Amino acid sequence: MPPSTIQSHVGFIVLVDISGYTRFIMDHKRFGIKALKQRNKRVTQEHAEAIISILPEAVIDHLDTILVVNKLEGDVALFYALCDEPAHLAPQLVERLRQAFDVFNSELERLKACDDCLCQACCERGGLRIKIIAHAGEFMIKSVSRFEELAGEAVIFAHRLLKNNSPSSEYLALTPAMSRLLSETDQFELHQQKVDDFGSVTLRVFYPQKPRKLTLPWSWQTWTTTRFFAQPRRRQLRKASRRVLNQGLSLELEPSTSEIVGNP
Repeated sequence: MPPSTIQSHVGFIVLVDISGYTRFIMDHKRFGIKALKQRNKRVTQEHAEAIISILPEAVIDHLDTILVVNKLEGDVALFYALCDEPAHLAPQLVERLRQAFDVFNSELERLKACDDCLCQACCERGGLRIKIIAHAGEFMIKSVSRFEELAGEAVIFAHRLLKNNSPSSEYLALTPAMSRLLSETDQFELHQQKVDDFGSVTLRVFYPQKPRKLTLPWSWQTWTTTRFFAQPRRRQLRKASRRVLNQGLSLELEPSTSEIVGNP
């Protein structure tokens, strides 16, 4: 697209938001031992960022055949799709979005199998969930420097819906414009939501069942952990922990504490 052009399109806007992201990244108070505070903070930060990178990637890979990822906005991924016949694509898109919960939770289960790290990020990763907003309408695509930017009322409306009063942290919410493109919405519940500058709107919301928490036998857990960390990008979870243990523990502990740790 030439840098000077702004084109208007009809299609879909999808926002995928990770619930609990801020607390997951910012809270580092699991251990009360003062000497271990700095070590725990650094390990938790590194592991939290690695986990937050892995989970959205699984969802993006799942959606990239039907949606285009525009950008990542912290804990939110913005997708779009251009379509001449929205009513034809809408059922396929909604079904793919419903499957995204299974993809996210399956990846989360793989992370939960690696329970040999006791940092706060690894201990609390099971509380992460995703929320999805799906909207249909007209929006503009413009070029800003080397980046592609979405603009228009539809984009603003979709982002405003991220701040809602839904009782759940895991759901797929369809706007009225999106719902009208579907012939069947029996599994969706009606939810009335007031949106700043847009008034009251009726959303159709799908609440997926929460995944079962399975206790894996130690042999299966060991095999799963080894297989998980065999992938190069995910070795950073273990490497970060080992690096801090090897370099930071003896330097950051109080002398008396170091002596206790060093003695059998």
